[in-house]
Amino acid sequence: MTTANKKLVPTVCHSACGSVCGLLAHVEDGVLTKVEAQDMPDPRHRHICARGLSTIQMVYHPDRLKYPMKRVGERGEGKWERISWDEALDTITDKLKKIREEYGPQSLMWCVSTIGGLDLSYASLAGTLQGTFASIIGDGDSAGPCGDMASFGAIWGDCYLTGMENPEVIIAWGTNPAETSVFGMRQIQADRERGARFIVIDPRFTPTASKADQYIRIRPGTDTALALGIMHVILEKGLQDDSFILENTVGPFLVNTQTGLFLKENEVIAEGSDQKFMIWDTSANEARPSDSSNPTPALTGTFTIDGIECKPAFQLLADIVKEYTPVKVSEITEIPEDIIRELALYYAQRKPVASYRGMGMQRTFHGDLTYRAINTLAAITGNLHLEAPQLPVYELYMYLHGIMTCNMMPILKAYDAIETGDPSPIKALWIAKQNWVNQLPDSGRTVRDLFPKLDLIVVADIFMTASARYADIVLPACTFYEQMDLMPPINVVPSMPAYFKLQQRAIEPLHEARPDTEIVRELARRLDLGEYFENSDEQMIELLLSTGYPAEMGITMEKLKQGPVKAPRRPDIPTFSTPSGKMEFYSEKLFGLGQQLPCYKEPLESVRTPLSQKYPLTFLTTHTRFRSHSTLANVQRLRELEPEPFLQMNPSDAEPRGINDGDIVRAFNDRGTMKLKVNVHQAIQPGTVNVNQGWWPEDFIEGTHQELTHSVVNPAQDLIYEPNSAYYDVLVEVEKVREG
Repeated sequence: MTTANKKLVPTVCHSACGSVCGLLAHVEDGVLTKVEAQDMPDPRHRHICARGLSTIQMVYHPDRLKYPMKRVGERGEGKWERISWDEALDTITDKLKKIREEYGPQSLMWCVSTIGGLDLSYASLAGTLQGTFASIIGDGDSAGPCGDMASFGAIWGDCYLTGMENPEVIIAWGTNPAETSVFGMRQIQADRERGARFIVIDPRFTPTASKADQYIRIRPGTDTALALGIMHVILEKGLQDDSFILENTVGPFLVNTQTGLFLKENEVIAEGSDQKFMIWDTSANEARPSDSSNPTPALTGTFTIDGIECKPAFQLLADIVKEYTPVKVSEITEIPEDIIRELALYYAQRKPVASYRGMGMQRTFHGDLTYRAINTLAAITGNLHLEAPQLPVYELYMYLHGIMTCNMMPILKAYDAIETGDPSPIKALWIAKQNWVNQLPDSGRTVRDLFPKLDLIVVADIFMTASARYADIVLPACTFYEQMDLMPPINVVPSMPAYFKLQQRAIEPLHEARPDTEIVRELARRLDLGEYFENSDEQMIELLLSTGYPAEMGITMEKLKQGPVKAPRRPDIPTFSTPSGKMEFYSEKLFGLGQQLPCYKEPLESVRTPLSQKYPLTFLTTHTRFRSHSTLANVQRLRELEPEPFLQMNPSDAEPRGINDGDIVRAFNDRGTMKLKVNVHQAIQPGTVNVNQGWWPEDFIEGTHQELTHSVVNPAQDLIYEPNSAYYDVLVEVEKVREG
């Protein structure tokens, strides 16, 4: 609706939580006055949260960056001089050309967090520059994607575990949707009202746990052991779903026990195929290709074929699961044996089971094993929804933006690359839609060891963030209300339905702010690459929609301007995109590391390791309903609801340290320190402390939460997809500073 001075603009919330909810922006005389949830094709998907409602205050915040600035003091000192856009971009261009000439194209790195399609303009520029690095994974939350890639061949596997209709049991593993995915919680509540049993597994008694039928408190980082213990009970009682395993997993495929590789037809049959997997056919009493007519594959047993000892993958799984008795798992997880056994029976006998997995599990050093164990548990009980995730638009973006021509570097690998120069000396860093210092691990290492090695740091943002303070040039970027973009259908789970959404510009850019795409176009022109970036934002979206899947499905700009369009499913996507085409609980790639099957490994920094003698408390930094990462942390409406950070601590840990609720405490380890108030209560596991993450450095009395985290790379994750930032795999000590 539009009048002379008023208009309603359909757009999308892009406040960094990932839900990208449809919004309706009310604009009067060019001013954003109100936002509300946009009507959706399915009314169940019409929603908005407190963060989305608060984004108006973000747009008109007095601390918005208003014009380009260059550093005139030392990095981090906070001394700036206002400059023009031309001077800023000319300065950057001259510096980039000199760095590229001296060190080569791979000395330039673009660190960009992306949700929308046009955000990938940076990666496109990196590709056009032929070989520069692009890191578009914003926060290193990749252990879960690693586990899903190994299991399903897709980095988002949630649809496999939550896509079933009318679940009888719902398990929330290390996730708190009542705060962090309120629309997912809406679906859970609907299923509960229908009669589903809701079980929460978490070290903290969260708002989600308060709504559960059963809360199971677990020692942090031990969910893998619990999943393996549940499988032990299920196999012990013969409650696995053999037909599902045979049809949909690698369970019957024979594995050479010496090499750890699947046995292929060409290894035992002359002129056989190296693509066909072998099974043991019990009816013929011989090894045969898995696609033979009417085979009766064995799931268990040991077989010798041409002198090669082989076992079905399921037998190898059964062998390792046998070690995880309820007694052993109880000792690891601190969950009573009877609860483990009861949970196993629920899982196997009350189907289907929906498993919601959260950041809480995968933000550990071995989080990929946790996801793989939960995926395997679902597979052997037939609790997988056999419909592939729909991610075609990202593939389209990657093709059109030339991402495949640039060097993708996982964020944790960038730490070593900047510090050591391997695989190349990175000397220029451009950060956009990312707050590296505040949100990525080991901030002390970042500002002490990484940033001093860079000849140029550019930050494009809407505020002077912790990262922007270390920049040489700061550029004022636009909020999502001030620029156009296309939001892809990210996944198919109840909380994130598959829609194409158009993020329409609701208001003109404030001050001297510019959209990121305009910044890229201007930079490309100065780098003599302007011919590749001539399209406007709308023209680029039109191009995206005119190619492949969107065009085939009739997704057009005109339709999107009216509102979100539900993404039709692609019939050509296989159920599993793994090498075998099956769910792979056995991974050949990880045999050399001894992780070919899900197995439990103690957290890297655990209360059961020698380091705990010095630092005896597990440190968590969980999400909250009041921020999306560090976005909106300075918005007044949300600050009124949560004014300052607190360290949450159990009374059994506080009392021997002489700490009382409200005292000022210091949490510290060898990497850094953090000083703040303490909140003492029973809702957190003894031996564990937590601070809600996303607070800015100025919110703490001293230090920050990211000074305590580490940046150690897991080689297994590096083989699968990319290393994970293990934010929750951290040990600290806490001491009282003064009374509150």
